Amino acid sequence: MENRIRRILIEQEARDYPMTRRILARLKGVPVEVIQDREALNTSGRDRAAWLSDAKTTLLLAVQKGPFWRSCPGTRDYICCGYQVLQVGLNCPMDCTYCVLQGYINVPAITVFVNVEDLLEELEARWAENPALVWRLGTGEFGDSLALDGLMGLNKLLIPRFAGRGQAILEIKSKWPQLFHLLSLGPNRQVIFAWSLNPPEIISGEEQFAASLESRLKAASQAVGAGFRVAFHFDPLIYFPGWEEAYQRTVGRLGAAVSSQAIAWISLGGLRLLPPLRQLMLQRFPRSRIAAQEMVLAPDGKLRYFKSLRVEMYARMREWLTQATPEALVYLCMESPRVWQEAFGFTPDGQSLARLLDGRVLPRR
Repeated sequence: MENRIRRILIEQEARDYPMTRRILARLKGVPVEVIQDREALNTSGRDRAAWLSDAKTTLLLAVQKGPFWRSCPGTRDYICCGYQVLQVGLNCPMDCTYCVLQGYINVPAITVFVNVEDLLEELEARWAENPALVWRLGTGEFGDSLALDGLMGLNKLLIPRFAGRGQAILEIKSKWPQLFHLLSLGPNRQVIFAWSLNPPEIISGEEQFAASLESRLKAASQAVGAGFRVAFHFDPLIYFPGWEEAYQRTVGRLGAAVSSQAIAWISLGGLRLLPPLRQLMLQRFPRSRIAAQEMVLAPDGKLRYFKSLRVEMYARMREWLTQATPEALVYLCMESPRVWQEAFGFTPDGQSLARLLDGRVLPRR
């Protein structure tokens, strides 16, 4: 994946960090430009569709001046599980048609925060403040956790920090399969490698530069063999003619590839878009099968499938997953209490859902 990088930008303040030196050593020959700071890369007035494509091959090495640790941006009136995010970067070299980051990112580059020493100090300080609390942390909310890890070397630093730390779980979420360089760090039950999954029809048509389904499942099997736990996210679930057969077949392949005893959880979330993103998708990906689908404006201000369709997809997926992965916990991501009740037959609140997920990863006493 690092061979997609065609240009490197470096903030003046980021020049002397070890991660910066590591990345430059691995990308010799790629043009480098030092800038004062990322504020100089103002995209206002520029055509977003044009610079988003260029951003996928430009790498920005920057300093994270705010906190790395942030609460997941939940949605009012929808059930949130209390997930915590480590913002170690922004954007990724893959180019999925439905990616919500297209509507949020204002820097025309893949941003990597190189001051990892500050990240490690922040982790230790937060854990010391609340030693009895359970934290589910992830690095894949604003980018891909594995796509550029060979360049960054971040996970080799993070994974040992979570070993034996009962109150902290690290979820490394990705659509990329290369984790061979991390397998020797196992076994480590506090670390969960997670993959976003979709049928091959969606991967080939909507997830440009991402790994195949077969490669993701093979990587998951390797992670389990090395003593890590795994998780999977069918998010977004995408409706298309023949979706039932395609998703049922995908779930069957998951069940055949990975023992359900090793699966911490599996999330389901229907496709949802901020309204401006729909037009951007049509502009950037005119051949996409999903940008023109019928959707409705939901109370959270996002376009979603009609409730009846979401309930049907969730209920069928839960049925297939229960058959293929009987010991895995299946839950809904960012859905309303009413949809929970109709699809699953019960409605957790945020705290009870958090306890369910925590119970999957707490050390057994």
